Formats: sequence, C-alpha cells, structure tokens
Amino acid sequence: MSPIPHSPAQICRPQRFYGADETSRHPDQHTLSANPSIPGVHRYFTWPATGDRECRLAGSHAAPVPHPDRRAGGHGRAGSPEIFKELISSTRTKINNETLARLISGQTQESGQDPFSDSDWEAIAALACTQGVGPLLYHGLSRTGKLLSLPGTAQNGLRGAYANTWAVNRQIFLDLDALANRLAQVDIPIIVLKGACFAKTIYADIAMRPMGDLDVLIPVDRFNEAVEIAKDLGYREVYPEASIGLTKLLNHEICLKKAGKNSIPLELHHALVADRSFTYAVPVEWFWEQSEPLTKLSSENQAPLRMLTPTAQVLYASAHAVLQHGQRKALLIWYYDLDLIIRSYASKMDWELLVSQARKFDWGSAVDKALAQTRAYFQTPIPESALNGLAGQTDRHSALIDRKRTPPATHILEEWQKLKSLNFYARFRLLGALIAPRPAYMLWRYQIKSSWLLPFYYMYRSWSIFKDAIATALYLMKRNIS
Repeated sequence: MSPIPHSPAQICRPQRFYGADETSRHPDQHTLSANPSIPGVHRYFTWPATGDRECRLAGSHAAPVPHPDRRAGGHGRAGSPEIFKELISSTRTKINNETLARLISGQTQESGQDPFSDSDWEAIAALACTQGVGPLLYHGLSRTGKLLSLPGTAQNGLRGAYANTWAVNRQIFLDLDALANRLAQVDIPIIVLKGACFAKTIYADIAMRPMGDLDVLIPVDRFNEAVEIAKDLGYREVYPEASIGLTKLLNHEICLKKAGKNSIPLELHHALVADRSFTYAVPVEWFWEQSEPLTKLSSENQAPLRMLTPTAQVLYASAHAVLQHGQRKALLIWYYDLDLIIRSYASKMDWELLVSQARKFDWGSAVDKALAQTRAYFQTPIPESALNGLAGQTDRHSALIDRKRTPPATHILEEWQKLKSLNFYARFRLLGALIAPRPAYMLWRYQIKSSWLLPFYYMYRSWSIFKDAIATALYLMKRNIS
C-alpha cells in the first residue's frame, strides 16, 4: 500500500465528471460523484445528454478565502476513490457518513481528548469532500478552534474546499443573473432549483453549499426558446446524441456549457426527476403551482426569480435523491439540504400536503426513505403524524427503490435495471443506442482522431458488450445455483 498522501490536493482532489454513474464510466472519467441525471451509462456507453459537468472541485481554484466566521463552504464531489479507500483502511476508528453527520451538526460530545487520530482526520476530510460537506466541516471546526489542531493535510484540504466553493458559486450566480435578465426580457419565468436556491436561502453564505452546475426550471412551452437564448449567451450542447431524438425522448433537461475548461454547466429543466418516458415521471404543473418569489436572489438590477415552496422542495429533493439516483449514490449533502429546509421553514411546511401529494405521485416510498435517513443522520424535527403517514407506504416504485440500494453485478444488469423504468418505446430506442450509437457520438465518446478508425471502435465496443454478457450469464447461473 502506498503511503498516506501529504498534499491537500490529494485529500480533496479536483475531478472531472460527466453526470453519470460513478460505477459505470470509461476509465478516463473518474469521479466519486453520485449524480446520474439520466440512466443509460456504462463503460461502453456514456449517456450523451446529461452534459459535461466538468466542475471545479476542492483545490482546483486559487481563490481568496473569506474569513471562516462568515460561514464555510466547499465542493463536495472531490476526492480520489483510491486515496479515500487508502485513508479509511489506515484509520483506527470507523469513519462513515454517520461520523460526518455528527461532526457537522454538532452532535459530538465535547471531551478533553480528541477521539480521532491524525489518520482519522485525514480520512474524515477526504470523506467530507466526497460527500459534499467538506465546507460545513471546515466551518464547524473553524468556529470551535479545532481546525488548527488537525494535521496540515486535512486542514489544507478542507480550507481549499471552502475557497473553491466560494469562487465557483460566485461565478454561478453571475451566470444566473445574466440568464435571468435575458429570459425576463421575453417574459419567460424561471424557477431556481437545488444548490443555487439552497445556497441563497437556507445556507448563511453561498460558500456553504457546493454546486457542480446551475439548475433551473423553464415552462415546457417556452423551453426551446429558452435554450436558444442560452445559446445566444455562449452556451453549447456538450454531448452529441447517440441516436437522433433520444435527448428529447428521455431527458427532462438539457445540459449546456460555455467554451473553456473552467466554465460551469447550465441545466435547463422542463420537468423534474424524470421525463414522461420514465415510469416515475409526474406532471410538472403541480410544481409551478407550488412556487413562490425567490426574494433573496432578487435585486433592483436582477430579473424576478422563483423557487419551490418548502413543501415542494422536500418532495422534489426526496425523489431526486432516492428515486432518481438511489440511496447508495445519494450524497450526505442532499440529506443535509432536507434537514435545513425542514428546520428553516418549520412554520411553512404543509406536512399533510406533502404526504397526500407523495401518495398521488406514487413517490411515498421515496419520501419515506429520504426523510427517515435524514432524521437518522441529523435528528431532524419531523412531525410524527407525517412519519406515520409515510411509514410503510408501498407504491409501484418501491421495488425500484430497493433495487437501487444494491449495485448491480454487471453493466448489463445495471442497464436492464434502468430499462425497466422506461416505457416500451423508450426501451427500444435506448437499447438501439446502446448497441449501435451514431458515428458522431462514437467519435466524441472514444476521442477518435480519424473517422477511418470507426469500424475498429465499433468492433471494440461490441467485444466489450459481449464480454459483459458472458459475465452476466455466469453471474446469473451462479446465483440460481446458490
């Protein structure tokens, strides 16, 4: 085993990721991000329409660090899988998400002796970066004075995470301002989603909530117009389609990006969680009805923006974490978002509406599991009536949620799991794209320099699929025998 890294860049290493499954990626696409916007990604097929989310993670910016008393933040999707495993294996204490949750929420008991060794703290810092809570940990340790007693590697890694998030988020809000003003000129309303909304509302400082992209919701009947406006601002689609029309069929958003390695992806959504081709898609009109002005982002020089109501935010965030991505890929920061929403808007939460709407959407099992995990991590004050109303709810997506908790044994089984969540026509189209994508996609996917090499790469792709099919067959035979 190689020694523990002694560089903050190794603790919170900048990574390039593509909005796809971290377990199913081409060897040159490394990430710990659990952020698969759209199913259909594996080592021989990277989903073409989720966008090249090349985000700047901890340590990738040389930015000035605001004073920690202003609050802390950082980018949570950093870190090397190999280094992280190495760090964890070297610790004498069990380091996991529960450990992080106690640290960032102040649930740890003060004592005269530090229960963690230097290697423990390095592992904690690495895990915090991968789970999106490095900035929160930096903030808490800075305020208590504990940060200075940490080993230098952990200190610098967390400090870099905070500095990077501050710089990235500042640019994101400048981009949002420019986009919102252009859309306002033609009366296109906009709902700010996820990180950008949370950073300005439930977090005390924008540096406290890491973001890899800017997510906004656009009315479906104005969506194409909004895309053209974004392109006028310099944004371009990153992925070529694997099959003509596949993006429109399967994606509930389009990911755009400006030129330059440090540009920040923009995701324009016309639906939430999934498009109509997925079995767990729901009408987006309800979310527009459950929106309100986002006053904390509005100013005299800025177009009016909207946000989801607290109840709708909890419903959406729960389904996004558990139903869209699956619990095994859900980041700790997502559960912390839920905790902060509930605490920040305690008087505005309509728990009866949440339970009833979750039942109407067949999202009850997803919301139940998301809130149960949030409460387990952070002792979130959720009314017993709501928990009882959600507890044990079963719906047509319960089995899918359970399957997503366990990583499939092979890539084919993973794709089969995703195909089962689509309607018949979408399955047929996606399967065809998986087997034989367009040449333009192949050139991009494998970074082929000459089109003369395309036949060889199609053969390579087919051979990769064949090998995985053999591995799948052997696995199923072994499982049936046992």
